[in-house]
Order: sequence, then C-alpha cells, then structure tokens
Amino acid sequence: MAIDQIPIGRFSLITRLSQKALRLYDERGLLVPEEKDTFTRYRYYTGSQIARGVSIKTLCELGFPLNEIEILLRAKDKNDTGTIRALFKKRRSEIRSEVSRLQEIEAILEDRDASLELIYMSMNEPVVKDIAAVRIVGKRGCGTYGETITRLINDICGQLFSEENQRNGMKIAGPFMTLYHDSEYKEKDADMECVVPITGKCSINDPSMKIRTLAGGKCVTLIYKGPYAGLHEAWSRIGAWAEEREFSIAGPPRELYLNDPSAVPEDELLTELQIPVDPVLHDE
Repeated sequence: MAIDQIPIGRFSLITRLSQKALRLYDERGLLVPEEKDTFTRYRYYTGSQIARGVSIKTLCELGFPLNEIEILLRAKDKNDTGTIRALFKKRRSEIRSEVSRLQEIEAILEDRDASLELIYMSMNEPVVKDIAAVRIVGKRGCGTYGETITRLINDICGQLFSEENQRNGMKIAGPFMTLYHDSEYKEKDADMECVVPITGKCSINDPSMKIRTLAGGKCVTLIYKGPYAGLHEAWSRIGAWAEEREFSIAGPPRELYLNDPSAVPEDELLTELQIPVDPVLHDE
C-alpha cells in the first residue's frame, strides 16, 4: 500500500463520515476513492480527498440534502458563486421556517391551559390526498346545521335498516358524511346533504333520497378531534390553508364522522374535513 493510500476505516475516522456513507458517496460519484483493490474491493483514499470529505460532512450538518450537496460541490469546482448563494439562501429560508415552527410548539407547551386536544389541533396539519369514488345513499335538505344533519341522517337510517335491505345483504361501507352545497356560511337555510357509503342491493322508497356515486379525486383533508361545536375553527383553518396555496375548489366540502357520538365522549369525536380540489400541481 502506498504511503498516500488511506484505508476507508481510517478515512472515516478523519472525516467523521461513516463507512456506509462513504460507500454511498462512492456509488453516486460524490467522493470516489482514489483506488480500489481489484481482488478485495477495499477502498483507498488520498490526503487530498480529506478536504472534500470534510466539506461533505459540514454540509450534512448544515442540513443540506445529498442532491444539493452534489450541486454545491460541483458549483465550488466551477467557482459558480451564484448557485452557492442561491442554495445558501434557500437553506436559510428553510431554517427560519423551522425555527418559527419550533417557536409555535414552545408557545403551545408553555401555555398553562393547554390540553391534549389543543395540542392535537395545533400540530395536525392539512394534507392533500387521493380519495376513492364511493357508492352512496344521500338525502339533501336545508335548515340550520345541527338540526338538519340529525334529521337527514335519521331519515337515511330509517331506509337503510329496513327489513328488505337487511335481507338483501346491504351494508354500510364507510363513515356517515355531510356535503355542504353553499358557497358561503349560512346561519339558516344552509343547503346540505347527508350521505352514507353502501355496498350490495339497496331499496329506498323516499323519492327525495338518491343512490349515486360520489366522485373521488384529490382533496385537502384535515382530521379534527373534539366536539362538533368546534368544527367551524377547523373549517377556517383548512380553508385558509387551501387559500394560501391557491387551490381551486372542485366540489362540495365534506365532513366524515369517523366515530359514533353515542359511543365516545365529545372530546374524543373524530371528524375528517375534505375539500375537493382540481388536480393541479399543488401537491404538498
């Protein structure tokens, strides 16, 4: 072995890069050993490669992902200061965002009145996901929110749990939902529709009730935990999140009631809020 050949183990100690990381950098062409033994495949580095190894370690500790480290090192080799400054600026922005997030967490934890429910709501972020189409039974009506939802759901249950549907093997295939057809919040005469996913043969004799397929697609979603009376705050939050990202609404917003209000305490109720959006390049 030549004097200037440094085995991977010693090179790892010098640069504080693990051997696993060094093998990955070799595969990606980021830090290729000066020599590899033909028979043993041992990797050997040179003293001139130590500086590059230390640079990689430093950039890792600064939080740069591997693909950006590759760009930075290429820019350094080409004396491309513009690219380096741009990536440094991007990383500073990411750090400020993370600091802000951590400060919000600290403020929540410092609040003497903080509850697990408040923390859950504060930390639970909206996400965009694909929702499958589903066959439903639905009934539409107008009125105040709580009274109308209760009335519509009771009407649907009266139809679904008939002896005929039970004989036919009809089954409820998902959580009860409410669709909101208004373009704005209304104290009275709100236009809404309660629906229930089903499978199997279903018979209904209420002419105002319809069986159809509820379209799937991309939705901005948020899980809310707590009493139904607090849903307006969750809707404000998910609506603001979608607005900030300039999503285009593609259908009636939906509430999915994930557990039974007669079986769990109010503060344990789970409701999923969904806003259908156009499938544009806004995925988070």
